[in-house]
This record gives sequence, structure tokens and C-alpha cells, in this order.
Amino acid sequence: MKSKHIALKDLSLSLAKTVAERAAAYNADIRIVYRDKGANAKSLMGIIALSYKKGAELLLVAEGRDAARAIEQLKSIL
Repeated sequence: MKSKHIALKDLSLSLAKTVAERAAAYNADIRIVYRDKGANAKSLMGIIALSYKKGAELLLVAEGRDAARAIEQLKSIL
């Protein structure tokens, strides 16, 4: 399992869509955790439901064959 804390740079719907699309390309279970809630990073609705704010600290958690690459890719987007 790989994880990484990141500070969110943007708050847009297009960013959430990009994250979900990119996450779907990886052979890994990827979650985004904000406060006490977590969401599947491959689910646009799940990401939006986190109700995060610009500048929020998120935790990316991935498990699977592509976990490390997925974390690095999503970190660069967020």
C-alpha cells in the first residue's frame, strides 16, 4: 500500500473529472481521504461528495500493482 498527503491546489469540477479519469487507468484501488470521509478516486460523484475546500489536505491511498505510479500521477494533478 502506498499513501501520500497533498495540499489541494484547485477546487474545480473539471479537476475532479480529470482525477477520476486518470485514476481509472490504473490497476489499483485508489482512495482519496478528506477529514473522516473517503472516496473511490475512480468515482467522480465520490470525489465531489467529499466536499473538500481549496487548500485542503487530502490523503491519497492506493493498493495494487500500479499503486506507486497512480499516487505520483494523481499527486501531480492535485
